[in-house]
Amino acid sequence: MAIGEILLSAFLQVLFEKLASLGLRYAQREGAPPFSGISIDLLNKWEKMLVTINAVLADAEDKQLRNKGLVKLWLDDVKDLAYDMEDLLDEFAMEATQAKLKAESSTSGGLMKCKFPLISQYKSSISNPNPRSLVSKAKVQKISDKLEEIVNRKAHLSLIENAMNSSDYTNKRLPSSSLPEPRFFGREKEEAEIFESLTGEAENVDTTLSIVPIVGMGGIGKTALAQRLYNDVKVTSCFEIRAWVCVSDVFNVLDISKTILRSITKVSNEGEDLNMLQVKLKDSLSGKKFLVVLDDVWNENYEEWTTLLKPFGAGAKGSKVIITTRNYTVVSITGASSYLLKELSLDNCTSLLAFHALKTTDFERHPHLETIGKKIAEKCKGSPLAAKVLGGLLRDKGNPDQWEAILSNKMWDLPMGENDEVIRVLKLSYVHLPSNLKRCFVYCAIFPKDYEIERDELVHLWIAEGFLDGGRSKDNILKWGQAHFDELVSKSFLQRSSVNASKFSMHDIFNDLAKSIAGGTCFNSESESADNEDVASPKKVRYASFTSSWCVSSKCMEAYHQMKLLRSLILSSNGSPQGYQFQISNKVLHDLLTKLKYLRGFSLSHCSIIEVPDCVGDLKYLRYLNFSYTYIKRLPESIGNLCKLQALILKGCQQLSLLPQGITKLVSLQFLDIRDTRSLKEMPLSISNLKNLMILSKFVVGPDKGSRLKELKNLRHLQGELFISELQKVEEVRDAIDADLIGKRGLSNLFLHWGENFGNLQNGKHEALVLHYLRPHINLEHLSISHYGGARFPSWLASPSYSKIVSLCLRDCPNVTLLPPLGQLPSLRELSLEGLHAVSTIGPEFYGGKRPFSSLTTLKLEEMLAWKDWSHYARGQEEDVAFSYLQHLVVRGCHSLVGTLPGQLDLLKKLEIYSSPHLNSSTNVVCLPSLCELSLEDCNEEILKIFVNLTSLTVLRIENLAELVCFDHGFTNYLVKLKELYIGRCDKLNYLWQNGNEMQNLACLRSVVIYSCPQFTSFMAGDGEMELSYNLEKMELRNCMSLKKLPSKMYTLRHLNIENCPKIMGLIVSQDDPSSNNSISQLEFLNISECDSLISFPFAKGRLASLKKLTIRKCEGVESLEEITTESLDSLAIKRCENLVSLPRYLHTLSRLTQLSLEECPTLEMEDFPPLPITLVRLDLRLVPKVKSLPQEWHHLTSLQWLQISGCENIECLPEGGLPPNLQWFVIWECNNMKQPVREWGLHMLTSLEFLGMEGSSMGGERDKVWFPLEEEEDGEDAWSLLFPSSLVSLILGNMMNVERLSSGLRNHLSSLQLLWIENCPKLRDLPKDGLPPSLQRLYICDCKVLKNRCSKHTGDYWPLIQEIPDIKIDFLRIQ
Repeated sequence: MAIGEILLSAFLQVLFEKLASLGLRYAQREGAPPFSGISIDLLNKWEKMLVTINAVLADAEDKQLRNKGLVKLWLDDVKDLAYDMEDLLDEFAMEATQAKLKAESSTSGGLMKCKFPLISQYKSSISNPNPRSLVSKAKVQKISDKLEEIVNRKAHLSLIENAMNSSDYTNKRLPSSSLPEPRFFGREKEEAEIFESLTGEAENVDTTLSIVPIVGMGGIGKTALAQRLYNDVKVTSCFEIRAWVCVSDVFNVLDISKTILRSITKVSNEGEDLNMLQVKLKDSLSGKKFLVVLDDVWNENYEEWTTLLKPFGAGAKGSKVIITTRNYTVVSITGASSYLLKELSLDNCTSLLAFHALKTTDFERHPHLETIGKKIAEKCKGSPLAAKVLGGLLRDKGNPDQWEAILSNKMWDLPMGENDEVIRVLKLSYVHLPSNLKRCFVYCAIFPKDYEIERDELVHLWIAEGFLDGGRSKDNILKWGQAHFDELVSKSFLQRSSVNASKFSMHDIFNDLAKSIAGGTCFNSESESADNEDVASPKKVRYASFTSSWCVSSKCMEAYHQMKLLRSLILSSNGSPQGYQFQISNKVLHDLLTKLKYLRGFSLSHCSIIEVPDCVGDLKYLRYLNFSYTYIKRLPESIGNLCKLQALILKGCQQLSLLPQGITKLVSLQFLDIRDTRSLKEMPLSISNLKNLMILSKFVVGPDKGSRLKELKNLRHLQGELFISELQKVEEVRDAIDADLIGKRGLSNLFLHWGENFGNLQNGKHEALVLHYLRPHINLEHLSISHYGGARFPSWLASPSYSKIVSLCLRDCPNVTLLPPLGQLPSLRELSLEGLHAVSTIGPEFYGGKRPFSSLTTLKLEEMLAWKDWSHYARGQEEDVAFSYLQHLVVRGCHSLVGTLPGQLDLLKKLEIYSSPHLNSSTNVVCLPSLCELSLEDCNEEILKIFVNLTSLTVLRIENLAELVCFDHGFTNYLVKLKELYIGRCDKLNYLWQNGNEMQNLACLRSVVIYSCPQFTSFMAGDGEMELSYNLEKMELRNCMSLKKLPSKMYTLRHLNIENCPKIMGLIVSQDDPSSNNSISQLEFLNISECDSLISFPFAKGRLASLKKLTIRKCEGVESLEEITTESLDSLAIKRCENLVSLPRYLHTLSRLTQLSLEECPTLEMEDFPPLPITLVRLDLRLVPKVKSLPQEWHHLTSLQWLQISGCENIECLPEGGLPPNLQWFVIWECNNMKQPVREWGLHMLTSLEFLGMEGSSMGGERDKVWFPLEEEEDGEDAWSLLFPSSLVSLILGNMMNVERLSSGLRNHLSSLQLLWIENCPKLRDLPKDGLPPSLQRLYICDCKVLKNRCSKHTGDYWPLIQEIPDIKIDFLRIQ
């Protein structure tokens, strides 16, 4: 597209500024010799020629729009020249800076030489008339000649000089924005089960210690659930000792033992060996009941695990260890049964989608979007991340058509010729952008479509590229960049993502626009498939990115090696879920960086690297370096050579334990982001040398000179977030004064954190003085104080002068007895008080003067153990009330609190009360007319009587109201808008309502979930029939051991889940007229589990006509399913039904069935497997040992893509006619009597097959051969091509007990192979002679002792062959 040349004018403006800057440097040098043959006269000459070129750009663009001939070529050459000149001028600027610093250091006895080692590499032109320059005279002459040639060509093109009109850029006030608070949905079942495991006394358990593993994929909420349980008051009361250890991927027994012991004894135990520590730990645990949480465990070494547990055996019976892990192998080492965190339920996914799209948890105000919203939620398939992303795209979109577009996922897929009008409008918007903003926008062409980036990350990259140079003071450059960013957002060039406030992406059409403007100067990994005539040679690319789905190989980087003049390179994952890390080998990374000496910006985030190549210190032009969310433990000392570095981003590097001392030499450094670096416990000495720092997100106080708090004194430009930890190490109060927080006007977020494990060693009076002098500037917006040991908070904390504070958190300050008048903070919206155990009264001192808490919307009062009295605000005037805007109130773990809630909470929408049993001891009632969501847990049943007029309530959650037998009619009478009802762990609950009439008030009820209520027998008292709400769509009944029957009339029910309700006999369907009077005719999803009395199902023709998915699990009473004739069925799963003997008689007539799963049905015996419908897509047969044959003529199953056969020990051969032809995924495992040789299966004919897993006992004798595949010399083809299709991407081979060698041919025939997994082949020693496929990204070797040694890192003779494979695991331990 032609409009790319508009960018040239903006580019030339930057060159003018750099020429002027360099000319000024010459003037200041007072006649010193020129650098590398360049003089001030030459600079002036260049500037005049550039002015001449700039004058004709508008006419050149107009001409090349009509004719892309010579003018187009001329413009391309101008663009290339502009980049070359900027590179040259940057080199001159660096040389001039070095010369200046050398001159300044000549009077300091060589000190500067020590501090700036790069300077010593170059002789100053002041002292040496022939300096060793960064650039050669030949390069200068080449630029000069090329510039003159371009000017001369201009004359022959008849270009006319004219002026470009551009819109003036005016600063706009940054719009205030705030994301909704993050929500945690679901997990009620898992929490209840684990709670019972922790607090219940299991019968017949003799062991002292129990392991409780919580397992699930990254980002699914394992740690959050563990923290919730760990801090639960009832859990806490069950244990004498508790300890929490974040383990992560380094399983160090010494460190873990030390952390546990320190938590118990409050003593550091530094310098002690493992034996001494474990002896002390054993003594500390002896005879005591304890709870230990080991968070994020990756260890797969059984010996290390058992060593760690040795002292734990001394504890009392009932002691528990919770572990959280992503790895099932970790669970198997523990030998315990795990709690799996699965995907969110559809209801929770729907609520999450609505929360991010509509800022509410339901569709009450948007009924026209409800149906399609649920369909989109279904598309998320239970992934919290997917729901957030789609919700973010739908934010503030009220038109159903827009929602339909998201559902169908059709976005701007018209050919470019049909989008001319759209592009014209976009071009017009682009033309009116100011010059600096044009470059900022076009830079985004570096990203592939749908790529999401943090706001500040993109701004830092712009700064590194010099796009923001000039126009504003460098002191304000970050805000200047953020203003640019906000302008692009406001013009829709960038759009907000759903994840957080600083995540943004570019719409596809804007991505296309940016790429067309950038032409060949930008490249990304999707550009290879793009049809773009402007793609230039690699040598002309200046900005590039590569997004990886899993691994980055040397082949992937070949094109990037040729980009010698590259300025920015971003390597990242392709938007995979949180916690995902892509992989690159150290060798591939080293080889890449040594080729790219002109890099100004390099980002390698969310990568699993554990070390940084030392060669990164040779990138002398580097200004931006990002290793965020990697596994690096330290940076090389060569980082200190990066004298131009402005931004170093290390956030989320949880293993980072040390910053190099040389970092304090980086005087250009402005941004040091070390958020979420939990292993970083100390700062490099003399961080105060970095006087240009604007962002220092974390400062760890140390006791020694250079690490004390007063190091912050000289960092006057700090802004944004600052987390100060280890404040107990401040020995002199003067250090707090010198830190001068009150002078740091730019700080918006401040976290003040004292050590957590000092207990009685704290000096409360000293800490009070320190906190007093840590008073921040009044511009502060967010403040958190934790583990402070003083008895009072400083007076400044509640000063009305802090008019900008919007959130305040006071956590775990155990000695504070009196709260300051926080009610007088005029802008405070969120207040959290947690763990203030000495506060017994909240009264007038908390409110202060008139209209307290006038802006507060969220109030959390948690774990206030001594709090007894909540004196409510009382003033004379009626309009003078407290909490007038409160919308969310949480009271948790306040066991001593007596009384009731404040009155006049007219706007309260969400109320949560947990473990506060006396918060009902009052005759006063509470009127909450706006309340939408009410959660009550571990409270007295009488608390329900204080609530009146709950006419807006849509969600009611009740858990562990021990005395609740049924709902009072007076309470349910108000629930006219209730949509969701959750009841759990109410041990005395018998039924919900006194009679059926009460259901008339619940006309809006859509979901009912009842769990762990052992005496719950029916929904209504008595024996009469009950008709549920006509809007009820979902019902879940779990662990209700006394429940015998369901309501007889559930007309609109779509989802029914019944688990562990052993007395239920069957589902009730009218027998008289099933077509017209079918009480559950709309049911679509039915899951029945652990209902042993269930023997029959209403599957007769005409009943359950809408059923799509049926799962029957662990139902011992089920013997036959012959009656199933439901033609609408899409998925059928039968699992662990031990007495099942027959399948549906007419299975082949289920014309919509796509998935069939039979698992662990030991009595299911079939000589002839019944025919299957041709619609079947997936078939799983697992542990059905009496099945003797597979479906005949299954080669006609052309829709079948997924096939798994395992543990079917009586199957001897596959059906005649071959396998289903369109298989993509096939696993056959532990079919021990398979006689048919693999060569007769016809695998090589499956041209769509990508995943294949097979093991020796299922290969028809192949496991007994020495070679695999067996080579037959008389055949012309190699053995691999006779056995396997070339389409394979993943291959798993196991249990080949006698195989010693893999045959040649794997490399050539399986040229697309990415995963090779070899398991339990004890004699295997030789890989193929011709090597492995270059495409291979993952090599896993398990239980192959001989091959393991040959593949050992650095020492194995196969290491040179495999060292470039990004992901190598041996016995599940990652070595690469």
